[in-house]
Amino acid sequence: MRFLFKVAVAGCLALLLSLAGGVASAGWRDEVQKLRIGVLAGGDSAYRVATLEPFRIYLQDRTGIPVEIVPAASYRALIDAQTAGDVDYAIYSATSYATAFAECDCVTAIGAPIAADGALGFHSILVATANGGIESLADARGKRVALAGPDSVAGRLIPVQAFAAEDIVPEDYFSTVVTKQDPEAALAALLAGEVDVAVGWSSLTGPARTGYNFGSLARMVADERLTMDQIEIVWRSRLIPFGPHAVRSDMPPELRVLLSRALVNMATLDPEALDAVDRAGFGGGGFATPDASLYTVVTDLVAPGDGATQ
Repeated sequence: MRFLFKVAVAGCLALLLSLAGGVASAGWRDEVQKLRIGVLAGGDSAYRVATLEPFRIYLQDRTGIPVEIVPAASYRALIDAQTAGDVDYAIYSATSYATAFAECDCVTAIGAPIAADGALGFHSILVATANGGIESLADARGKRVALAGPDSVAGRLIPVQAFAAEDIVPEDYFSTVVTKQDPEAALAALLAGEVDVAVGWSSLTGPARTGYNFGSLARMVADERLTMDQIEIVWRSRLIPFGPHAVRSDMPPELRVLLSRALVNMATLDPEALDAVDRAGFGGGGFATPDASLYTVVTDLVAPGDGATQ
């Protein structure tokens, strides 16, 4: 009889624990009754929302809660929406994520896009003409340099930041600083002999002869404006990551983990959803779960109130 009593008590305890676990697991769904995903829509929000429908359905199926796509006219509007709590999840550029992080420290990156070749981002590079006597940043001292415009992350902001870490002020270090519209225009100036070194950007993955897999070198080689034997890379930056998918830091941990796993598994489980959300990316390799340190190179660029959103 005593044995049967113990079995009954153990059974009751197991039932109570099971019920308690069920309540706990359902708790975040009571708290988050809808997942609002903010996206940059530009001037055609209806089209952007429609193209993301496979992605919306995928996350709705994976989370078991309704998912709504909330279009934003600009990255500034997207940042404001997430920091204010009007959206729970946002798809950012790297610098717009860094801006949101700097302004409120209330966002967490949960998904880092991956290119088809496995790259998590790209590098800013300093390029010289081949056999021109410039083989390093030190050799470029006193030479003419071409940078991209003031809002270009890879073409100006990242290299200037990296140079500053070495106590290099471009206007003092180089004899002339020429500003071009974009990195490709800067490289064109190098090929034309207008400058001695120029800043571009590249994955630095894949075959060197094709200008690597993507970036300004790859585009110029593909367009037959450049052959790789004309140049050499004399400096490279730290990895500049692709823009992440980020959630509010106060999101229930269970939902955050569920979303992160859904992103990582999307390439296998639903390639159509991946194509919908990463159609403008560099190959649609899927997502990785990022370490916070991945975005240090861009968060270091942005101070609260700077508003860098490109």
